Amino acid sequence: MTVQSLIEKVLQVTLNSQDVPSGFYYYPNLENPSTVGLTIDDIDSIILFQLTENMDLLDPLNYINDSFRRCSSEKKFISKSSNPSNESIPVLNEIERLLIGYGLVSFQIESFCLKGNYLNYIETILNNLDSFSDLLLNIIKRSIEENSSFELINNFFNTLLTYSMKINLNLNDNKNYNAILSVFEMFLNFKQISSIFSQIENYLPDLDSNNPLIKNPCDYEKNIILGPILSLSPLDTNVAFKNFQNEIDFTQDPQLDPSMKQKIKLINESLQTEHKVIIDRLFYILDKIFRGSNKTRSDTISLLSIIVNKNHLRRGENANPKKLSSNAFMTNITILLIKFSQPFLDVSFKKIDKIDVNYFNNINLLIDLSNETRMNSDYNEANEFYETKNVSTEPNFISNCFFLTLTYLHYGLGGTLLTNDKLSSQIKSIKEEVKRLKNLNVTNGQNSQNFLNSFTDLQIKNMEKSLFLLQSINQSLIGFFTNKSLQLEIFDFISGASTFLIRVIDPNHDFPFNSIKLPLIPDQIGFENVDNADYLRKNAPIPFKYYPEFIVEGILNYNLFITKFNNNPLFNNPRLNSFIELMTILLRCPELISNPHLKVKIVQILSYGSMPLMDNSPGFMMEIFENNEIVNKNILYALLDFYVIVEKTGSSSQFYDKFNARYSISIILEQLYYHIPIYKTQLKDQAKNNSNFFIRFVARMLNDLTFLLDEGLSNLTEVHNITQEILNRSKGNPPSREENDDELKSKLNSASRQAKSSCGLAAKSIILFKMYTKDIPNAFVSAEIVDRLASMLDYNLASLVGPKCNDLKVKDPQSYSFNAKQLLYSLVTIYLNLSKEDEFVKAVARDGRSYNKSLFDRAIHILHVKTGLASDEYCNKLINFVNKVEIQKVNEEEEDQDYNDAPDEFLDPLMYTIMKDPVILPTSHVSIDLSTIKAHLLSDSTDPFNREPLTLDQVTPNVELKNQILAYKKKKREEKLMKRE
Repeated sequence: MTVQSLIEKVLQVTLNSQDVPSGFYYYPNLENPSTVGLTIDDIDSIILFQLTENMDLLDPLNYINDSFRRCSSEKKFISKSSNPSNESIPVLNEIERLLIGYGLVSFQIESFCLKGNYLNYIETILNNLDSFSDLLLNIIKRSIEENSSFELINNFFNTLLTYSMKINLNLNDNKNYNAILSVFEMFLNFKQISSIFSQIENYLPDLDSNNPLIKNPCDYEKNIILGPILSLSPLDTNVAFKNFQNEIDFTQDPQLDPSMKQKIKLINESLQTEHKVIIDRLFYILDKIFRGSNKTRSDTISLLSIIVNKNHLRRGENANPKKLSSNAFMTNITILLIKFSQPFLDVSFKKIDKIDVNYFNNINLLIDLSNETRMNSDYNEANEFYETKNVSTEPNFISNCFFLTLTYLHYGLGGTLLTNDKLSSQIKSIKEEVKRLKNLNVTNGQNSQNFLNSFTDLQIKNMEKSLFLLQSINQSLIGFFTNKSLQLEIFDFISGASTFLIRVIDPNHDFPFNSIKLPLIPDQIGFENVDNADYLRKNAPIPFKYYPEFIVEGILNYNLFITKFNNNPLFNNPRLNSFIELMTILLRCPELISNPHLKVKIVQILSYGSMPLMDNSPGFMMEIFENNEIVNKNILYALLDFYVIVEKTGSSSQFYDKFNARYSISIILEQLYYHIPIYKTQLKDQAKNNSNFFIRFVARMLNDLTFLLDEGLSNLTEVHNITQEILNRSKGNPPSREENDDELKSKLNSASRQAKSSCGLAAKSIILFKMYTKDIPNAFVSAEIVDRLASMLDYNLASLVGPKCNDLKVKDPQSYSFNAKQLLYSLVTIYLNLSKEDEFVKAVARDGRSYNKSLFDRAIHILHVKTGLASDEYCNKLINFVNKVEIQKVNEEEEDQDYNDAPDEFLDPLMYTIMKDPVILPTSHVSIDLSTIKAHLLSDSTDPFNREPLTLDQVTPNVELKNQILAYKKKKREEKLMKRE
C-alpha cells in the first residue's frame, strides 16, 4: 500500500473531488497541489483541516477517535505481516502522534475544533467508552509528558460534572454511571493526575468567595466534582421509587403478603450487590486521590469536613431535608471513611497509637465543635482547656480519618437513622387520612355530591402517590440496614472505636495493651456523690471530658437502631466484647458522661442483648456478661448506680423517662440474676456492705412500682368503665357520662395506651421485687421503706381482690400486659418472701388504710381454689403470716391506746406516730423521727417544711427530746403493770 493510500485510508480523506467514497471527506491539497500526492509531511495539514476547516465534519472528537482506531488497526496488521513496509510504520506513528496531540488540544481549547463542544465530547466518550478508552489513555499520557495535565483534567471533569447534573446521574442509569466511574478510575490511575486532582475548579469549595452554586448543604452533591458519584446509592429517592413503586403494590401490607415480601427481598438483594460494587469502585477512586499527594489528601479531608460541618441539622428534629445533603450522599461518605479506617482498627491494634488522643486540642482542627455539647464539661471550660493546650502540628491522616468517620457516623449515617424513624410515622398518618377520605366518599356518594367526591378523589390520588414514594424510600432503607456484610463493616469500625475510646478514658492511655482499672474514682460508701454533678465533673478524666458528645452518641444511635433488625451485626460477633466493655465503663464511671439520655440508650442496647432468643436460649450478650472480666466485675454496680441516678434526666419528661430506663435495666438485672451466679453473689454483697446505697435503690424500685401499679390499674378501670358506657349507649340507653361519643373514644384510646405502658413496666418491676425479696429480704425492711412497702402491697391487694376488682375486667387483658391472677400470685409471693421479717409483719399491721384480713382470705380462695396456682403449703404459709399480723395488730392497738395522751411534741410531724429517734432539721429547726426524714430524703433532697436543700449528715440528734419520750414510755409501762397487779 502506498503512503498516499495509507493516509487516505486512515484519515478517511481523498484528493478526488469528483468521486468521494462513502464516509470519506474531500481534502483540497492546498499545501502540495502538485501531482506528487500525499506524503508524511501532509498529515498535520490534513488533520488540522479536518478539525478546524471542514464544515462537513460534524463530530471532531469522533473523527479523531475513529482515525486513531484505524491507525492502531493498521499498525497491528503490519506488525503481523511477513513483509512489513518500511514506509508505513513512520507514517502511522506520525498519524498517531498528531491525533493524540490534537485530541489533547481539543480538551484544552474548546473552540479549537470548528464544532468543538466539551459537553458533546463527554457525552460521545461516555456513550462509547470502550471505543474511546485507548485514545483517552494516550491523551492522558501525552498531557503528562507535556506537563499540561491540569488544563486537561480541569476542563474534562468540570464538563463531566455538568453532564452528570444534566442527566441526574443515579443507579437507574447503569450505562452512564459505569462509564463515569471508569473515567475517574482511568485518570486517577496515573499518579501525576491524582497528585494534582484536588486543584481543579469545583473540587474544594472556596468558602471565602461566597460560591453562588453552593447556597445550601444539598448543593455539594450537585456542584462539586465528586458529588454526583458519591451519591450513587440505593438510598437515592429516584432509585428507590423506580425499583419499588413499579414492582410492589403498596396498597397491601408487605409483611402479610408472602409473594410481595419475596419480591422486596429480591429487589433489595440486587441493589445490595450493585451498591457493594459501587462502594468498592468509589473506594478505589478516593484511595488514589488520598495517595496522590499530601495536597490532594489534605484537600479531600478538608472537603469531607466542610460537608459534614454544614450538615449538622441532619440530626435536627425539624430540619428541612431538601436543603441538606441526601442520605445517599452522606451515607456513602460514611461507609467510605469506615473502609479507610479499617487498617488501623483491626483486631491487632498495631496502629491504634497513631490516633491522637489529644486530637481536639489541635489548632488546625477541621471538625466544627462550636455548638457541640461535651462529654462532661461546659462550653467555656472546654474552650479554656483547648486554648491552653492547643498544638499547631498538622494532625496525621489516621487521626483525621478516624475522628471524621465518627463525625459522619453521627451526622451522616445518624441522619439516615432519623429518616427511617420519621418515615414510619408519616406513612401511618397518610394511610389513616386516605382511609378517612375513602370513607367520606362512601358517605357522600349517597347524597350525590359529585363535586365534593371529585375533589376528594384527587386528594386521595395525590396522597397515594406520596405514600408510594415514602414506602419505596422506607423499603430502600430497610434494604440498606439489612445488608449484613455492609453492617458488619460499620460495626467493626464501632468495635475498634470503642477500644480507642477506652484508651482515651484510661488515665495511662495504655489500653488495650494493659488493662484499665475501674472505677476511675473510688466508690462512695452510701450515695452522697453518686449523682453529685459538680463532684463528678471535677473528677472526670482529661481529655475525654472535653470530647464532643456526638463521638459516643453516634455509636449508640447506630447500635440502638440496628438491634431492631433480625440477624443484626452484633449477633454472634467476636468483636462485640469491645463495644460492651465501653458501654460498661460509661455506666460504671458516672463522671464520664453527664447526659443521662446517652446512658438510657446504653441500657436499652444491653437489654436487647440480654433478652432470651426465640428458641429460649440466652441472649446473645449473656456470654460476654459472664466471661468478660471488665464486664462481669462492673456491670451490676453500674446498672444499680444508674437505676438510682436516672431519677433526674433534666428534660421536661424526666418523670416518665426514668420508667423506660428502669424497664431496660430490670430486663438485664433479671437475666443476670437468674442465669449467672456471680451476679447474685455481687448483689448480696452490695446489699450487705453498702446498705445506705442499696436502700436508696430499693426505694426507687418501690416508688416506681407504687406509681406504675396505681397508674396501670386506674387506667384499666377507666378502660372498663368507658367500654361499658359505649356498650350501653349502643343499646340505646341514656348516657351516664358527660363526654360525647368522639370524646369517649379519645379517652378510651388514651387510657388504653397508658394502661398498656404502665402495666408492662410494672410487670418487670414486680419480677425484681420477687427475686430480691426472696434472697435478700432484710434489705426491704429498713425503717425508711418498710411501711411504704407494706402499704403499697396492701393497697394493690385490695385492688385485685377487693369489692371493686370487677372494674379491672377488660377485653383481651393480655394486650395490656395485664394478668390479674399472675399479678396477685406475685404480690402474695412478695408477702411470703418477707413473712419472716418482724419489721415487715409490724408494718403490715400498722397499715390502717388498706390492710384487711378478709383480703388475704379472698386471695387464698382465688389462688388455691379457683386457679390452682397456689399449693396447700403455699396457702398455709400465707395463713400463718396473716395470723402473725393479726396478733401484732392487736398489740399495736393496745400500744396506741396506752400512748393516746402523748404530748404533740412527741409525735412525728409527718407520720403522727411517737418518735423513736428524733432529730433536728438544720434550717426549719423542726424535730422529726430519723426514719421519717431518711425515707423522705430517698426521693427528695430538701427539708419537707421549707424546701431548703438538705442532706442526712446535716441533721442533729435531739437527745433531750428522745430522753423525754423514753421517760414517757417507761412511765406508761409502769402504770400498765401496776394496773395488772
